[in-house]
Amino acid sequence: MIKLKKTNATKALLTLALFASFTIFSEETSDANSFFDRKPPNYPSPENLIGWIDSRQIISLNGEWTYIIDPMNNGLPESSFFGGFPKNKIQKTGMELIEYNFEAAEKIKIPGAWNAQDERLLFYRGPVWLYKKFIHTPKTDTLTHLYIEGSNFTTKIFLNGSIVGEFKGGYVPFNFDISSYLTDGENTLIIQTDNSLDQSSVPTQKTDWWPWGGIVGDVYILETPSDFIRNAYIQLDKDNHSQASFKLQMSKKLSDRKVTIKIPELKFQKEYQTNAEGEIEEYLNISPELWSPANPKLYKVEIISDTEKISDDIGFRSIKTEGKKIFLNDAEIKFSGISMHSEPIGIPGPAFSEEHFKKLLTAAKDLNSNFIRAAHYPYTRQLAKLADKMGLMLWEEVPVYWNIDWKNPETLQIAKNQITRLVQRDQNRASVVVWSVANETPFSSDRMDFLKSLLAEIHTNDNSRLTTAALLSGSEEQFQSLIITLALQGARSMWVTDQERIIFESILNQAKIPFDTKMNFSISIDDPLGENIDLISYNEYFGWYYVTFFSEQIKISEATLRKLMFEIMPNIKLSSAYEKPIHISEFGAGAQYGNTTEKIWSENYQAKLYKYQLEMLANNPQIRGISPWILKDFRAMLRPLSGIQDFYNRKGLMDENGNKKEAFYVLADFYQKNWNIEN
Repeated sequence: MIKLKKTNATKALLTLALFASFTIFSEETSDANSFFDRKPPNYPSPENLIGWIDSRQIISLNGEWTYIIDPMNNGLPESSFFGGFPKNKIQKTGMELIEYNFEAAEKIKIPGAWNAQDERLLFYRGPVWLYKKFIHTPKTDTLTHLYIEGSNFTTKIFLNGSIVGEFKGGYVPFNFDISSYLTDGENTLIIQTDNSLDQSSVPTQKTDWWPWGGIVGDVYILETPSDFIRNAYIQLDKDNHSQASFKLQMSKKLSDRKVTIKIPELKFQKEYQTNAEGEIEEYLNISPELWSPANPKLYKVEIISDTEKISDDIGFRSIKTEGKKIFLNDAEIKFSGISMHSEPIGIPGPAFSEEHFKKLLTAAKDLNSNFIRAAHYPYTRQLAKLADKMGLMLWEEVPVYWNIDWKNPETLQIAKNQITRLVQRDQNRASVVVWSVANETPFSSDRMDFLKSLLAEIHTNDNSRLTTAALLSGSEEQFQSLIITLALQGARSMWVTDQERIIFESILNQAKIPFDTKMNFSISIDDPLGENIDLISYNEYFGWYYVTFFSEQIKISEATLRKLMFEIMPNIKLSSAYEKPIHISEFGAGAQYGNTTEKIWSENYQAKLYKYQLEMLANNPQIRGISPWILKDFRAMLRPLSGIQDFYNRKGLMDENGNKKEAFYVLADFYQKNWNIEN
């Protein structure tokens, strides 16, 4: 037997040989540290979004995939000295050391969240690998793209062992040109999805909804000509209903490419030519029947080049504000809305299909709604396509939620990417009338710069819709004024206890307010972002949250303060520092379906709060839209109260299975009888 003398040189040679055999994705290794700590490879970013997806040549990869949970994140090339999962090694002799097997792994449905389909993963936040094989036959003069409708929140894609790219952000669609990675015949697609969030992600790690992980939208293999129509924008001029803006981008910057647009029902057909940037920017002279909730008229629009034809069903309408009013097709309108999360009725996980959204939108129509706030992130394209057909206006937004890492350039880039892809996907949906850039973000100069950048991104792509953000408002002085108003009401009330009356009188004496003062509480929404948006949107929770804070401060029971709040709410005045319409983007109360007590968490309390809230809002003429929080109960990690919440936010007008609570009928009746232009 030959024995090697263990010299330093021998050890070095053995180490180098070992490292060389493990170097799968990298050409170089440096020292022993690289055995455990490798420099990540380059992950390319997606190409610009391809639009008009439903008229393209597609092969669906929806259906059954397999998955492997990877809590140690050991499957990445840069994490494993064995090369990681993308190599998809398989046993050949039975002697290979391989510690994963996609073919034998558990199965999952795509689209769909893995933490909705595997109960072990409900609270899991980390990487999960997804695996799918498909057959491909190459075609000449054709590009092949991988299109993913949405994947949360960091997605790395590998095809036949090669790195395709990475997308950060979640919810919105993206596509990669995979032509050079394909083989003739069987191909292996492996995708790592990671639903981890942190302080610099969008959203951050703390949200009041569930971080559904995995691929939450359609997955397509998409074939296009080598030079193809990437996207096209057609929207009616808000001030001239006989003219529509038409913008088109080819995939290559070539001039004199001929493109024809047809709208057969309008007997419109015209040919245009691209400029040196491969773009067209023109106006169409048309006279369409206008889309509205009462008449959701859609026209088939065709765009034809010498190599392809794409088409879509598009509605034409205008939306604008003038002073404190909102106008749809030049007619004054109020938004009779409801907020929503993208979770289907009676099915765990995220909503993604037309079937899911049809049940949700039908419930919204039962409320006599004409408007939905699709909070707090982009849904799949099926929502807006269906809203187009059903005649419901939409507010769509990105998950810039609570306190974002405002100074981080990468955070800003993620948010800009989200808003751009959302706008470019839904830019031709008549139902979408509002783009929102944020929800409940605290004021700072860095926040202002961040949100102005997102608004600029919207205006670069689309200036035909309203912009907004759901704002917070109310200074310390204003809420002290609310306490004084409650104290005045309490001091005059015969039903409060003697001890409570003494406290109320003490508050008034300290504030030097006479007991007979007539005082109504008012609040002005003065967030400086109001200068930059069209619709002043405001989240308020009179009758639910505020009294909790006050109770601790002034030592009065919540029961007393809630009753007093209901008494003063009809006279609360809401206004804005800006000559613009106000939209109440949230109000509400939690209620457990079937709880018929008179206490909080009951249907009775929720219904009572709605009655007082709606009376208050109807008494404020600057308010031109309402979207209470929320259509149905939804999953939320922030809501652990056992026996009531059980990790659901219970502010829904229906429970998670679609059972309607008493407040559902209160709101439906209000919209039918009391919320119109005449009121």
